[in-house]
Amino acid sequence: MPSVEIPSLLNYTRSIVPSEGTFWINHHDPLIIQEKTVLGTIANYSGVYKGNKQQDEEAINKQMLAGDNNIQRIDSCHLPAGTDTFTLRFSLKFLANANAPESCNVPEFRNDLEEIAVLYKEKGGFTVLAERYFANLMNGKFLWRNRYGTQRTLTLKAPFHKDLKETSFDIIDEPHLPEDKIAQFQPWINHIADAFSGKIPFFILDVVAKITIGDGQEVYPSQEFVDKGSQGGKGGKSKTLFSVKVNGQQVAALHSQKIGNAIRTIDTWYPDASVDHPLAVDPFTVDKRRATTVRLPDKEKSDFYSLLKNPEELKNKLQAASNAKNLDGNLHYFMAVLIRGGVFSGEGKKDKK
Repeated sequence: MPSVEIPSLLNYTRSIVPSEGTFWINHHDPLIIQEKTVLGTIANYSGVYKGNKQQDEEAINKQMLAGDNNIQRIDSCHLPAGTDTFTLRFSLKFLANANAPESCNVPEFRNDLEEIAVLYKEKGGFTVLAERYFANLMNGKFLWRNRYGTQRTLTLKAPFHKDLKETSFDIIDEPHLPEDKIAQFQPWINHIADAFSGKIPFFILDVVAKITIGDGQEVYPSQEFVDKGSQGGKGGKSKTLFSVKVNGQQVAALHSQKIGNAIRTIDTWYPDASVDHPLAVDPFTVDKRRATTVRLPDKEKSDFYSLLKNPEELKNKLQAASNAKNLDGNLHYFMAVLIRGGVFSGEGKKDKK
């Protein structure tokens, strides 16, 4: 089936919108970021080797014993002495933006994409994705390095949906939702799926994670990326942590992008995938741990753009499937990229001379 040209204007608004995550102690006291000055050590390869050969001993000692030259100002974040538990709070909004492009300058292509979304909804595909996103709430993926502790509990509230009562449960270790938990949390999963499909206008979750990590232990907010020109030198910091102001107080925080990245880590449909190694959904899906891009045109044409160029094939596969369980995994991946949102425009036509 011949591929079609991607419109020169095509974008989707994201359908999962996280807030910034804020860290607290004792329910209402903010977790504060501290600044400190440390003496760094030289441990990088180039400190001893130049090319593949060891530098002379005098040059090595000069670097290793740099003294004042390696004093660093950094941000750090620890629980206060006598405190062993923190809470992380954020909210998630689920919307129906994957059902149609926000902008598309080719009406026929827009119609194809809208038809794909309708067929996917009819087959129950949004429920499959909702289960996977919900699993990343249950397993605390959004906590990243802060996951490791005891007495790990999660509390969910749906402030604008009175049919769902507040619920609390222990964070699980499995990457996917256990079969014996699906029935218990089906109403929450259904609300997410209904928001994606447009059955309800939106679904908002308030999330509170409470983790015991040990007295005075380190907590890991997001790290800010600082321009290289502002690092080092007098007054420069080599590590800056993210915080937000809440009621006049600076509170250690996680970037909303980092929370969103954790929630969309559901891709186990990529070539040679492992069900225990889901990756964050992206147009080319990158495995950062292995420093590889796992979805490319030459890898079974599994990347988003290869699929986008063949809307008729996507529609045929959707029409042939009897239900969501029989859907090709790349169909779930394709819709998950639309839920992620972004600018997917193709190349504009060059002016003819």
